[in-house]
Amino acid sequence: MTTPKNSMELVGTAVLVFTIQTSISNGSSLAPLAIGTILMSIVFAGGPISGAHYNPAVSFAVTLRGGELTWAEMTSYWIAQIIGGFIGALIGGFISPTSVVVSMGSDATMAQAIISEVMYTFVLCLVVLCVATNSKVENNHYYGLAIGLVVLAGAITVGPISGGAFNPAVAFGLSVAGGFANFGYSVVVSVANLVGGAVAAVLFRVVLPEEFGLARGGTVGETTPFNA
Repeated sequence: MTTPKNSMELVGTAVLVFTIQTSISNGSSLAPLAIGTILMSIVFAGGPISGAHYNPAVSFAVTLRGGELTWAEMTSYWIAQIIGGFIGALIGGFISPTSVVVSMGSDATMAQAIISEVMYTFVLCLVVLCVATNSKVENNHYYGLAIGLVVLAGAITVGPISGGAFNPAVAFGLSVAGGFANFGYSVVVSVANLVGGAVAAVLFRVVLPEEFGLARGGTVGETTPFNA
């Protein structure tokens, strides 16, 4: 079912993956900056509408956190995000000289790549939970900046090791649009991302136990500026 929230998730994810596809394909050394800043912008834009997840791992973490997103909403978000990732990658591939897929660094091992994806997806999801679902910082104006900077840092730090997806919609979108290129690795990356999101949700409950059970009512994006 098409809803304003699902539509925002689809469009936002498409914009994110389009930016990834084009900036990397064109060989820009500033690709991480482009990706991080566009994420900041679309998070601020979509936060009041859908929560601006644009990432199945984030939606998974938020659902596990409790009180913010139902499992049914999470499923609809996942569908919108995967479709959006494919559309963004397809459009980006059309205007770019080459298609880009998430790939492991030539000097990296599979273990290094998996740990890199788990680590930075964990950091990303923990930051989302702490700045966007924490009542102590409700109505803050820096949530988008914090989230975008994590992706920027991750792309620079471990991008050359794992490909720097931190997002199943990115991994699958680029792979499917590229003719299912490197699809097996995309599956591995996506599982690692979901593991990172799950660990973030668990740690959030540990470090902020007072938030546990404090469902603030309303649905995603209605009670805080970015109710991720």
